[in-house]
Amino acid sequence: MRYFPSRNSISTRLLVTGLIPLTLLSLLMGYYFVSYQRAEMLGNLHDTGQIAVRQVSQNTAFALYSGDRQSLDSLSYATLETPSVAGIVFYSYTDEEPIIIGDIDIQKLPLDFGGSEPFKQGDHWYFFSEILSDRTPIMDYDEQVRYEPEKIGWVLVSLSNKLMKEKELSFLLTAATVVSLSLLLAFWLSIRIGRTVADPLEELTEVVAEMEAGNLKAVASEKGITELAQLSRGINGLATSVRESNQLMQSEIIRATSQLKIALAELEEAMQAKDQFLARMSHELRTPLTAVLGFSNLLFTEDSELKREEQLRVIQRCSTVLLTMIDDLLDFSKADLGGFTLNNSAFELDKFIEDLAALFCLKAGEKGLAFAMHLEDDVPKIIYGDSVRLAQVLTNVVNNAIKFTDSGSVDVHISVVDYDENYDHLKFMITDTGKGIVKDKIPTIFEPFTQEDTSINRQYGGNGLGLSIARRLVNAMNGNIMIESEVNIGTEVIFTCQLAKNSQDNEALVHRSLATAIKKEDKVLLNVSILLAEDNEFNQQLMVKLLGGHGAICSIAKDGQEAIEMNRNDHFDLILMDLRMPIIDGIEATKTIAEQNEHFPPIIGLTADITKAEQNKLIDAGAKAVQFKPIDEIALINTILEAINPNQTVLKYSGEGMLASVLPVADLNQAISDNLDNLEAYLQANEQRRIRPLIHDLLGFCGLYGMSELREIVLEFKASYEVMDNMQNLQQVNRIRQYMKKSAVFK
Repeated sequence: MRYFPSRNSISTRLLVTGLIPLTLLSLLMGYYFVSYQRAEMLGNLHDTGQIAVRQVSQNTAFALYSGDRQSLDSLSYATLETPSVAGIVFYSYTDEEPIIIGDIDIQKLPLDFGGSEPFKQGDHWYFFSEILSDRTPIMDYDEQVRYEPEKIGWVLVSLSNKLMKEKELSFLLTAATVVSLSLLLAFWLSIRIGRTVADPLEELTEVVAEMEAGNLKAVASEKGITELAQLSRGINGLATSVRESNQLMQSEIIRATSQLKIALAELEEAMQAKDQFLARMSHELRTPLTAVLGFSNLLFTEDSELKREEQLRVIQRCSTVLLTMIDDLLDFSKADLGGFTLNNSAFELDKFIEDLAALFCLKAGEKGLAFAMHLEDDVPKIIYGDSVRLAQVLTNVVNNAIKFTDSGSVDVHISVVDYDENYDHLKFMITDTGKGIVKDKIPTIFEPFTQEDTSINRQYGGNGLGLSIARRLVNAMNGNIMIESEVNIGTEVIFTCQLAKNSQDNEALVHRSLATAIKKEDKVLLNVSILLAEDNEFNQQLMVKLLGGHGAICSIAKDGQEAIEMNRNDHFDLILMDLRMPIIDGIEATKTIAEQNEHFPPIIGLTADITKAEQNKLIDAGAKAVQFKPIDEIALINTILEAINPNQTVLKYSGEGMLASVLPVADLNQAISDNLDNLEAYLQANEQRRIRPLIHDLLGFCGLYGMSELREIVLEFKASYEVMDNMQNLQQVNRIRQYMKKSAVFK
C-alpha cells in the first residue's frame, strides 16, 4: 500500500499538516535549549576563570614580590589542575619580566589587554587581574592616612574552551537525537492516524470504482471512524437503491422486450392478415356489386313493370348491403358486443325473405345448385328489428354455403323457437351439401380474417370476415350462432335472434309507413332554392335530379370560392356543401359564408368521411347538419325540411333500413313513453331479463328519428344499467323523459 498515493491525498495532507508545525516547534525548542546550555557553560567558564585568576593573584603576591619562583610554580601548577585552565602568565613591575607557566603564547595576545573583563583570543579565554602587595606599613595610631595596597604586578590566566565545545557538541548531538526521534515518532503517528482515515477512504474509493464498473454487489465496510462509517452506510444504501433500480429496470426491460417480441409477432401476423385481407376483399365486394350490375343489365331488357320493380328492389337491397359491409370494415376494429348499432324498424318478413331469395337464387343458379327458403307458418309476417343487419347475417352465411357447395342444394329454414310476452325468438337454419369443415377448425372459424386453411382463399376467395361479423351481429340481436359440419357431407349453420312480436302496433306502423312514404308527386321542396356546392359532375347530376324531383330549384357551384360568390350575389333558402372541393374546401367556405352575414342560409354538409372529427369541423364552421355519402334520399329530404323550417310539423323518415318507415311525432312520443313506463316497471320489479330488449327498442326509436343526443343518453344507460342500483337507473329513465320534454323533436 502506498504511503503517498498522491500529492493531494488525504494522507499526504494529514502528514504535512502534522509534521510541519511539529518540526518547526522541535527546531525552535532545540535551538533554545542549545543556546541556553551554551550560555550556561560559557558562564561557568567565566566564573571558573574569574575565581582562578583571583585566587592566583591573592596567593602569589608574596612569592612574586620576593621573587620566589619555586613558590610561583607550585601555586600555579595547583591552579593548572583546574579543568580548562591552560596556562598562567605572571608579570612583576619590579623585574619587568613575564613568567609563563603552562600552555600560553603571549606573543599572540593583543598589546592593550587588561581590565576586569575577560577576552577571547582563538580557542582560549583570558582573565586578567592585578597582583597587590599584602605588606602593611607601621603607622601611629593618631595618623589618619588611608592605606592603598601596592601593585607589584599582574597575572593572566588562560582557559581553553575545548572542553566547553566538547560538552556543547555532546549536548547538540543529544538534542538532535531527541528531536529526530521525536520527529520520527511524530511521523509514524501521523502516518498511523492518516491511515485510519485514508485506508477506509481508499476502500470506499475502490468500492465506488467497482460500482461504477458495474459490480453493484460490492459492499463498503461500515466499521471505523463514525463519520466514515456513516459515509459507508450511505454508499451501501445508494448501491442498494441503484441495484434495486437496476433490477426493476432489467425486469421492465425484459417485460418490454417480451411485449415487443409479442407485438412484433402480432405485427407480423397483422401484416400477413392485411396482405391476405387486401387480396380477398375484391371477391367480397364483387358479390353484391355483381348482383347490382346483373340486375341493372336486366332492367334494360325487362318489359314487365312488376319484375322491374322487383329487380330495382334487389338492386337497392344489394347496394345497402354493400354500403353496410364497407362501414363494418371501417369500424371493425372497435366492433364488439353492442359495437354495431341496430336501427330497428317494422318490416314485412315475408317480403324480406322474398327479396333475399331472388338474390341467392341468381347466384346459386350460376353454379347449378338448388336453392330454397322455407318460412314456417307460425313465423310472424311483420316484425320489428334491423332488417339490414339481419340481411347481412343471412348474406354472409348463405353466400358461404353457396361458395363451398359445388353440387347439390342450399336450404334456408326459418322458424320460431321460443315465445315471449314481447318478443319472438326466431331460428334461421342454413344447410348445404358442400365440402364441410374439419371439426378442429370449427372453433376458430368465427375469428376475424380466419379461414379453414389458406387453400380456401386461393380456390374460393373471401376475406375471412363474414362469419366473424355475422357472430357479432347475432350477439347484438341477443342471439347465438353455431356450426355443425362433416367433411364431404355438408354444413349446417344455425343462428337465433330476438325480434319484436307481431302486434297491431307493428302492423299499423308498417301500413302507416307504406301509406305515408314519400312520393315525388308530393313536391315537398316546391320552389325551395338550393345552392349545391359539388365539384363532381356525376354527383351534380344525381343531386339536381333527386332534388328537382321533389320540386327544388338548384344552382351549382363547382368549388368553395364559387359558392361564396354565388351566395353573396343571390339569395338561397339552403346550401348543400361538399367537404372536399378545389380552391376552397367546404369547411373554409362554410366559415366564410357564416362570417359574411349572420343571417346566412342553413348549410348542410355532404361528406364521404364518416369520422366524427370531420363532422365536428363542419358543425363548428356553421353547418346545421351533415349527411354522409352515398346520400340517403329520404334522410336528406328530412334534413332539408328541418333546416329550412324547424317549427314545421313533418313526418320523420327513417332511411336506415331497406324499407323506409315514417311515424308521426305524437305516435313516436306515445311509443317512447310506453317504453319508458315498462322500463320503470321492470326496474322496480328487478326483472333484468326484460330490461335489455326495452333499451334496444329505445335505440331503435333513436335511429328511426335520427335523434343522436337521445341515442347517446340511451347508450350510456345501456352501458351502465347492470352495475347501477335501481334508484340510479330510475334517475336515468327520468333523464330521458326530461330530454323528451325539452327536445324540439317532440314539440
